[in-house]
Amino acid sequence: MNLGEKIRKYRRTKDIKAHTIYEKLGISQSTYSKIENNKCKIDLNILNSIAEILEIELIELIKEIPEKKPIEKNKASIEKKGQQKELIISLTNQIEILKEQICFLKEMLKNK
Repeated sequence: MNLGEKIRKYRRTKDIKAHTIYEKLGISQSTYSKIENNKCKIDLNILNSIAEILEIELIELIKEIPEKKPIEKNKASIEKKGQQKELIISLTNQIEILKEQICFLKEMLKNK
């Protein structure tokens, strides 16, 4: 789940309308739309303000949220080799996400 998806998820969970957030931030609707659609980089101050409006900690937006996989009730147990392959793929994906987050934070620091 990318940053924009997380923002949208938290906003909807808290039943907050998009216009409420972009008006409080003092940004346009199109800019806010780009944020939720992950089409732009977000200034750290804006991101912090979004977290405050959503009444969540900033780290909740930045940290990775693992995707839940459906469990099949009568599924045969996965062989050890298959489990290792899945673990490698999962860890590789997490590494890529962490790299993106590091780049994002570096950009934020550079723009300060």
